Amino acid sequence: MFEQASFSKISCVVNDTVAPLIDKVLKDLAIPELYIQQAKQISLLDRSTWWGLRSSTTLEEARTVFYRFYVPAQYETGTMRRIAEAADLYLPGRGSIYAKTIRMLRKTPLIFDREKLETLVGSEDPGKDNYAVIYCIVQRGAATSLAATVLEMGLCVPLISFGHGMGLRDRLGLLRITIPVEKEVIYFIVPKIDAELLESVIVHKARLDLPGQGFLYKTYIRAVAVNLHVRRGKRHYAATMEQVIATLDDLRGSSEWRRLGASSGDKPEQETQESLACLSLIAEEGTLNVFGKAALDAGAGGATFIPLELRSHHEDTHAPSSHAREICDLVVSTAIKDTLLEEVSLTGIFEGENPGMLEISSAHSAVTYLRLMEEKKKTG
Repeated sequence: MFEQASFSKISCVVNDTVAPLIDKVLKDLAIPELYIQQAKQISLLDRSTWWGLRSSTTLEEARTVFYRFYVPAQYETGTMRRIAEAADLYLPGRGSIYAKTIRMLRKTPLIFDREKLETLVGSEDPGKDNYAVIYCIVQRGAATSLAATVLEMGLCVPLISFGHGMGLRDRLGLLRITIPVEKEVIYFIVPKIDAELLESVIVHKARLDLPGQGFLYKTYIRAVAVNLHVRRGKRHYAATMEQVIATLDDLRGSSEWRRLGASSGDKPEQETQESLACLSLIAEEGTLNVFGKAALDAGAGGATFIPLELRSHHEDTHAPSSHAREICDLVVSTAIKDTLLEEVSLTGIFEGENPGMLEISSAHSAVTYLRLMEEKKKTG
């Protein structure tokens, strides 16, 4: 029997030098489950050469720790603020922290120290969605050039992680060798107003109109701090451009003023009408292939698997025999969601010594090769 509950899922992306500060806060709050993903952030680095007569720009990579954990909704804002203040995430280049609402299916409930949460962070209603996260899955080696394009446009600081995929490749028989199994996952965090533009850039640059190249999906989030440090190097002014932008956001009350190509007569971004669901299954490493196959049989276009590490800071949480975990993210139409959930429940992945758990949340748009082909057919 499943335990079903709604939570706020908080994601925190920081350079590895900042990670100990995050760990301390999570320990103080007695967070029962958190999942650690290794990744890297990409930024532009300006260098001076030839005694300052010439300059060049290269890509700089920073080792990054990507945290995922859950809190009851009323503690979302306070928890994010406490972490942001403890790790100085409001300063450029330190990291990002954001949240979204999810529904969780699992065998046993999460145990929170609500007295400690109430004392340390307090209750507060979650704010409104103000940013978007675009997840783009591409073949191994394609992420760097895509990240460079987005950085040159000044849109955001991309985060890159690694995994392996299942989908079109698994249906091609001998031809499957033409599509590598290794995948790169890129996360782009931008103001909602810029999300449509960024989608168009990614589709064109990553050639998502070709089979086997990858796909993307978008979801809206509530962000407290976002890393805007797109460019590093010698500073010519007392304040960085990121500090100027953050100040103008506060003065104007939103980030809409910096929408690329915006004018007073522009229409707001149109929401996707088709209902999509994002399913994220977390289970013991090596056990998710059965879930991926069930998803493909139920009509999903593909699946991507990323390794995680499970940690706990609550003394009453059962210690697992293994901390190695894997997450599989799927975006499916609501028409097949229930069928897929039934198929997954039959695999036994929610049973055993280290049972898996499933997140269900909304996805606001998705772009795949098959989806683009369908749209072209409709338009004639």
